[in-house]
Amino acid sequence: MNKKTVSYKKHQERKRNIAGIKVIGIDPAKEKHQVTVLDEHGMQMGNSFSINVSHKGFNEDLWKKLGKILGEFRKEEVVFAIESSCDLWRVFAGYLQNRGYTVVLVSPFITYKTRPTINNDFSKTDPKDAYLVAENAQGGKYNEYMSYTPEINKLHSLCIAHDKLTKDRNRIILRLRALMEEIFPEYLKCVHVEIKTSLYLLGKYYLPEHFQKLDIDEEEWNIRRISKGNHNANTLKKIKEFSYNSIGAKKTGEEDGVRITLDAWISQLRLINESMKVIGSKMIELAKETEFFEILVSVPGISDISASRLIGECRDLSLFEHYKQIEKMAGSNIRLCDSGKYAGTRRINRMGNRRLLKLIYIMTTQTARFMPEVRIKFLKRQIKKKSYRKNIFAASSILMRILMVLIKEK
Repeated sequence: MNKKTVSYKKHQERKRNIAGIKVIGIDPAKEKHQVTVLDEHGMQMGNSFSINVSHKGFNEDLWKKLGKILGEFRKEEVVFAIESSCDLWRVFAGYLQNRGYTVVLVSPFITYKTRPTINNDFSKTDPKDAYLVAENAQGGKYNEYMSYTPEINKLHSLCIAHDKLTKDRNRIILRLRALMEEIFPEYLKCVHVEIKTSLYLLGKYYLPEHFQKLDIDEEEWNIRRISKGNHNANTLKKIKEFSYNSIGAKKTGEEDGVRITLDAWISQLRLINESMKVIGSKMIELAKETEFFEILVSVPGISDISASRLIGECRDLSLFEHYKQIEKMAGSNIRLCDSGKYAGTRRINRMGNRRLLKLIYIMTTQTARFMPEVRIKFLKRQIKKKSYRKNIFAASSILMRILMVLIKEK
């Protein structure tokens, strides 16, 4: 019983904070926001109405229509509850907070799950969703809208851009690999297709017959310089030997098309690499201004960019009282399914910040090589049952616990 009281303490606190206050529910959309007002007892006041997403809609229509329903009201008498769907809510939430109003956010998943609770009807309409947003907010099913410093907001935006560029980079690498697997599959046994050495070679040669004309003595110095000594004449000899007996598809008469396609992938990959380098440098620069950067990079296996991304995704690590709050935010917390004597399979939740979830996974794989605590947890589970990804996530709780202790003790 005590365990349940502790688990729902935050939820009860949220209900108390919003009790006795009128709630204005907002269902955001691209062109129009739907608005519904509930009184202190959860009863709808007036009719639901919509406002245009424009200067006039925000600054005139909204307050005029609210005035007809509420009359004159003070800022502390109302709370705006906005459904946090996509990025449609950000502009309006910032606008309301700048005017001094309290803003809370309701997950669209909660709205989706509570639709059938009204008259057992699964239908979806904008007025219904706006009503549900307000009702769920009164029930404590919301998160507070937080504002951060411009530096932290900048770091967070750069983290999102870095993650998107990483996805684009991986797609282009797969396209490059697919093309080389078709025309010269043996090439991939000699060098990774995405590294600078490979991009240099593919800029000059691409079909097996081109690599047959490769001058090893002339190119050796170039690839030594580009790869910083990781590749030499041996790599070129292997590529040249494979080119004479390649099983790649013949592209007679199609050479120019292959060249144009290859140049397109190479130029995009180089541009993304350069952009990621610039963004990564700025992320590290901003993260170093926080008190958490030096703490995080002091942990063996956590790189500068990983530490910067963790700070950017969590915004303010001092707000977290327990490491499980970070896990819940990422969706790596355990989803229980217990009832009576039945104990269901335990899995990670996966409902949270996907970028943070992926980052925690990467950081755990990196630190497992250096930190005994993380590695022991991982190896014990691997010995019991081999499941690499599951065991990495299981070991991530040890890493998060250590990081939280270091942050709290500074």
